[in-house]
Amino acid sequence: MNNANYTGDFNELWEKESEIKYRWSNLTFCFAYLIGYPATAFLYFLRKDPAFSLVFKAELFFSALVVIVLGLHFRGYITAKKASFLVYMALLPVHAYILANVPHPSYDRATFNMTLGLIFSFIMLKWPGRDAFITTLLVFLLFPSALYIGHPAYFYQFMGQGGLFFFLGQLLFPFIMYFTEKRNKREFYYRYSLTEQNEKLEKQKEIAENATLAKSEFLSTMSHEIRTPLNGIVGIVHLLEENKARDEDEKELIETLKFSSTHLMAVVNDILDFNKINSNHVKLHAAHFDPEELFKNLYNSFQLKARERNLELVLETSQALPQLYADQIRLSQIITNLVHNAIKFTDKGFVKFSVNELSRTDKFIKLEFAVSDSGIGISDDQQSHVFEIFTQVKSLVKRQDGGTGLGLAISRELVRLFGGELKLKSEVGKGSVFSFQIDLPYSNRPVVAQKPVERTSDPTFGPKARILLVDDNATNLMLATRLLERRNIPFDLASDGKQAVEMYFSTRYDLIFMDLRMPVMDGFEATKRIRERDQTIPIVALTASAFEDERERALANGFSDYLVKPFLPDDFYKIVYAQIEVDGGFDFK
Repeated sequence: MNNANYTGDFNELWEKESEIKYRWSNLTFCFAYLIGYPATAFLYFLRKDPAFSLVFKAELFFSALVVIVLGLHFRGYITAKKASFLVYMALLPVHAYILANVPHPSYDRATFNMTLGLIFSFIMLKWPGRDAFITTLLVFLLFPSALYIGHPAYFYQFMGQGGLFFFLGQLLFPFIMYFTEKRNKREFYYRYSLTEQNEKLEKQKEIAENATLAKSEFLSTMSHEIRTPLNGIVGIVHLLEENKARDEDEKELIETLKFSSTHLMAVVNDILDFNKINSNHVKLHAAHFDPEELFKNLYNSFQLKARERNLELVLETSQALPQLYADQIRLSQIITNLVHNAIKFTDKGFVKFSVNELSRTDKFIKLEFAVSDSGIGISDDQQSHVFEIFTQVKSLVKRQDGGTGLGLAISRELVRLFGGELKLKSEVGKGSVFSFQIDLPYSNRPVVAQKPVERTSDPTFGPKARILLVDDNATNLMLATRLLERRNIPFDLASDGKQAVEMYFSTRYDLIFMDLRMPVMDGFEATKRIRERDQTIPIVALTASAFEDERERALANGFSDYLVKPFLPDDFYKIVYAQIEVDGGFDFK
């Protein structure tokens, strides 16, 4: 990589990096010559060499220069790299002066010591090639001149007694410094680039996380805002449907309203489901279940829609499937999405749902689930897009068959949670096959069939049984009160958490339905205050938030159960009858 490619900011960072990294090696070079170079004068003293005085004065002068240079560095005027360069520059003329004025009977020891000094420079110094070239040029100008000008014979003697090897080593000095710096600078550039990329990725990650958080908060808010009025629509439709004294026109209008509200509720659920999957909020909850019963119930639920479109609905399963241990609800959701999709895009012929056992071990069974149809089929260019969100086979979709386009995207992600992959085989005009293979734990223990609870009589409550409804939405309160009035269940109303707490302290209640988001005091704070006095009273969260973390937060903060708006009357009654002792059973079919 050429230096021309380095930016100004990078060069500044590199200078700071190299200064920090090599500061003490450069300073060690300076201190070594500050102390070691004058010490050589004592060798002349020990040998009683008459040149001792001259050498000692020259080297003391050099040491004084080194002290000045080090003082400038420690006061912050020059860098350690610049200090070592100036020390080297001061050394060269002083050493040339000694070579010119001090005769040597032999230069063997002198050239050996100079070569050791050069090797020490290779090890300790980390200079730019330019600085090393300058010092080498001065060596080649000063040392030969100092030897030759005064005594030409000294020069030849010096070269013959090791000087040649010293000059060859000095010739390598700028090249070694240049390539060492280039390598270190390249390594730093890669680290600098990696750091820069990591910072950009961190920023992008932060932006993405903030966007995901904003999306989740938005959907949570929209869930509440949409589900709250939708609860009133769905509930009132079911109340109207129970009134038998209506003519056919009114019944048709109510049925149409019911269909529209159910469809809208499915759209909202699809959007929230996909958001929960994308936000990693969906966890599989395994439980033992009978697959035969599950598939039979699913088949019965699809039958009506298939008959409406004059389609043959076929169910094929492997014989004697064992009891499975998996998330039955999510598995049902996958199959339901695939079968409904097949029915939607099939005008004539059949829709087949099959389950085949592929293999079995002591603990796991490998099953292949497939939904095939004789419908419109999907072209090759569209097959790669059908699993994308908000995507449908647009050229062949009729208006009445529209939907969110999330069903297949949700199914694919749920299949992945099970450890499988949703696959598609299709041909235009000849139908499609959606299939996936998953390994599920199983048990050979016999399945205990649960007998349905039969209704023996209308439930009745003791004279002291009473329910408190807490909600700031008048429509929701009206719906809940109508449901309670139809079963002759006594109740009181509160419009916020503060009022609910005050009423609880003055009246005995057997069950509280508490909205979570309310003015004055929310449901969490109200429940906390009630729990400080009573740990046993059932408090059911009545909320439009369908997010799992909201449910977990509610249950962790003292709520006994969690009912999501919009709810069906049966769901409401089930919680009431489960929390309050009643006389007589009730069939929730």
